Amino acid sequence: MPNNRRTFVHLAVMAAAAAPLSLTGLPPALAAPVPEPRPDPRQTTPAGVGIPGPGSPGSLTSGNSRGLYVGHWDSGAYSTTGFLWRDGTVHVLNGSTEPKAVTEDGLVIGDFVSHYDRQAFRLEHGTSQPQGLGYLGGTHTAGGYSSAAVAVNRAGVIVGTSTTNAGTFHAFRWADNHLQDLGTLGGPSSSAVAVTSAGAIAGSSNTAAGPSHAFRWWRGTLHDLGTLGGPSSTAVAANDAGQIVGYSDTADGHTHAFLWERGRLIDLGTPPGDTESWAIGINNAGQVLVLSRGSSNHAFVWWHGQRATISVPSGDFGVTAINDRGTVAGTANGHAFRWRDGRFTDLGTLGGPYSDANAITPADVVLGSSDPADSPIPLATFWPAPGR
Repeated sequence: MPNNRRTFVHLAVMAAAAAPLSLTGLPPALAAPVPEPRPDPRQTTPAGVGIPGPGSPGSLTSGNSRGLYVGHWDSGAYSTTGFLWRDGTVHVLNGSTEPKAVTEDGLVIGDFVSHYDRQAFRLEHGTSQPQGLGYLGGTHTAGGYSSAAVAVNRAGVIVGTSTTNAGTFHAFRWADNHLQDLGTLGGPSSSAVAVTSAGAIAGSSNTAAGPSHAFRWWRGTLHDLGTLGGPSSTAVAANDAGQIVGYSDTADGHTHAFLWERGRLIDLGTPPGDTESWAIGINNAGQVLVLSRGSSNHAFVWWHGQRATISVPSGDFGVTAINDRGTVAGTANGHAFRWRDGRFTDLGTLGGPYSDANAITPADVVLGSSDPADSPIPLATFWPAPGR
């Protein structure tokens, strides 16, 4: 897969892959917006993970609180080499693989990747060979059989998307060695993006009328979450409280982030001057990470009706993820950053011009990639938590 490391507006999230640690206290910064970024006096040192050879960009994509990180190298035009890193040791996976997420228990999910085909896999902790999850069906054409794992909960239930015999894509649920078709809201296709600890699944599906709507799957039934007044909506993430976030068309033709809870769709709106917003993720405290846009990009954390502004130096930036501590990772002006309690920290690079944040662990370790000083090829990189 291409290493799209200079794209700073991340609208897809891997948010529900492994539920972060539970929150014991809420950040005081969420009570009011933060007017200006403040340098963080706590300095961190980036630590790179080596790549197997020249010309292989690397990236870390997910990690748990126990220090197990997963990522991949772009080893060819149509192949990737997946790896696991822990305590300085790299374990390279066989074949062309793209690990995407890891649970606290060390269960890794991802995809086998080839030129046209893709197949979801799971890798149990302590085993060396990923297990392919198969397909819901497919057609005998290039790319006609494809499945992709997207998220996993603590019980090992995996959700994603697969081709069907009709040539469409449907959301799936994998549990107990069985791949289950979740169906659609009446249209041809659907996709899943998150699964909660209780087993509720969030995703999106075409409706019989055509436009896509966010859905919640629970105990065999898809529930249409509706829209904010416009034709379509899209689910992005969910937390273990069962809250779902995403974005929706509004009646006046804009796009706004939403929060769904207890049967109600809540418009998270935009800051003054902005017209569009998208939810990026949600943590188990119900804090929603939102990207908004007017003349430029902005971001905030929404919680109980209040917005905490994520102030960064002017320029291009995007936000990637929020963990249960309320810590945010993103990329601003070509550098990865960490934001917490109103403090913005530029994480720098490995000596080159660019770095990029893909994810943040429950322990505040930021994962991504960075250019080293002696090469334009980015290394898979993590930035340790402050004080570690």
